[in-house]
Amino acid sequence: MNLELALKIFDAVLLSARKKIKKSILAQFFSGFDLKELIDKAKERYQNLGFFIYEDNEYVELVNRPELASYLINFFGLEENQIIQDLLEVLAIVAYGGPIKLKEIDQLRGKRSSSLLKELVSRGFIKKEKSYYQISPKLLKILGFNRQEDLPDYHEVRKELRKAI
Repeated sequence: MNLELALKIFDAVLLSARKKIKKSILAQFFSGFDLKELIDKAKERYQNLGFFIYEDNEYVELVNRPELASYLINFFGLEENQIIQDLLEVLAIVAYGGPIKLKEIDQLRGKRSSSLLKELVSRGFIKKEKSYYQISPKLLKILGFNRQEDLPDYHEVRKELRKAI
């Protein structure tokens, strides 16, 4: 491995780790190279980027620049809000349309829903029986209902929400 390849691998390791890495482990992995030189060259290349190398005596870590924190918070807040919206949409489809198959949910939403369904199943909000999804007793209990049939009429809820908005 030459220096250029070692630097690319070093970058990939730092980017992929998403946590502190012991310098001793890096030194072992890059045994034919001067670790300080690798770190210094990477720091030089990262000068005008949105992240930098933070290091202490024992560890090296790739971190975001502090001056970008508010932008990152805003971005990931938007992303989180969209994920929550998508989860609620799938949950409503299952609650009011269940038992329902994945294909039907995808058709109603116009996009894939399998990862959202897995998340809702893992949280215990919906359950899967054979190839059908339906609301779980856990979610009914959280919502204060005993049976799916006790849920308020979807069209009435929608009308009331439109009035409120």
